[in-house]
Amino acid sequence: MAKVTLSVEPYGCYEITSNTGESIFIQTDWDRPGLASNFGWAACGCGETDGTVDCPHKTATEMIESATDWLDSHDGESFDDPGYFLED
Repeated sequence: MAKVTLSVEPYGCYEITSNTGESIFIQTDWDRPGLASNFGWAACGCGETDGTVDCPHKTATEMIESATDWLDSHDGESFDDPGYFLED
């Protein structure tokens, strides 16, 4: 399986870079829960939200902040590509 590297960029952006040098920028805060969950973060244990809408336990704002903290703490780490890039 191909690997990707997560990088924290200026102004709250994130970059995912493939081992072939291709990259994707993630710019909006609403995309952070989806990005983080693709690499192992969980929005809420209840499973009733993707992190962008409130659930009975957390607000969307809390989950976006949690996803942001998770992404920031994994700056520079490599992960299996969950499907961002096509494999040759």
